[in-house]
Amino acid sequence: MLKLYNTMSRSVQIFKPRDGKKVNIFTCGPSIYQKAHLGNYRTFLYEDLLVRYLLYKGYDVERSMNITDIEDKAISEAKKLRTNVKSITDDVLTIFREGLDGFGFIMPLIMIWHLGPDLMPFLK
Repeated sequence: MLKLYNTMSRSVQIFKPRDGKKVNIFTCGPSIYQKAHLGNYRTFLYEDLLVRYLLYKGYDVERSMNITDIEDKAISEAKKLRTNVKSITDDVLTIFREGLDGFGFIMPLIMIWHLGPDLMPFLK
């Protein structure tokens, strides 16, 4: 029996999927303004272990990870390096994926959230 901490109820609960043996896991990815370090990968290790355990128990697991490529730190880093944000985040994302692969993690579906000009008023 798998028990997980539910942050909404602030209690430990028995894991019960909503849809039989189908499990969707959605997690936050790294900030991609600089290369991830071993401590960053620790978070993704926990997620990978959960996915592997659920697969072992016979669940059909789909894992997604969101990554936001535009944020204040990325903009500041681009200014500091005198380049554009896309150049930095593309490179860092490639290195991050290589890191996941190098550690032998099960690769999640990675979704990139591009914060374009239409979303900028909400950030101010």
